[in-house]
Amino acid sequence: MRSLFSGSVFFIFVFMNTDVYFLIGGIILFFILINLLLYFYHKNRRTLFFRYIKDRNYTVIKNIESHIESYSKVSTKLTYCKADIVFLEQDIFIIPFNKPILQLRTSPEVYPYVSLNFKTSCKKIHDHTLEIKGDTSLGSFKISLNFKNKNFDLHSVVQWV
Repeated sequence: MRSLFSGSVFFIFVFMNTDVYFLIGGIILFFILINLLLYFYHKNRRTLFFRYIKDRNYTVIKNIESHIESYSKVSTKLTYCKADIVFLEQDIFIIPFNKPILQLRTSPEVYPYVSLNFKTSCKKIHDHTLEIKGDTSLGSFKISLNFKNKNFDLHSVVQWV
């Protein structure tokens, strides 16, 4: 009698674990699919953005370390990421690899395929780092772009930005 009872418990335990494994596997698969969809969505927007600006004079610097701080009355958000930086006319575009395109603008022109637009108020260069400050609709922001170890003359580009 004892072996029959322990066998049925083992039988229920094995089938319950199989359902749990399918549930956990399904959740992991769901998150992987969502990340893939977001990756291809942002990659498509990036391609469309570069297609839109292809006839203009711009400069692209790849794999720049960026540090983005945003402050509001409710919260503070810090973000570190590597991104491509595009200097186009009077605007700077930060293009992270798996996030929306960010436009730091001094001109009134708004570009398509750009998700976030911030108005800049101050730009400083300090030790191969470009620091940009400005305001958003909810508060203020500070962005630091580290151009160290890049063969790039930052002063020439910031003059026309």
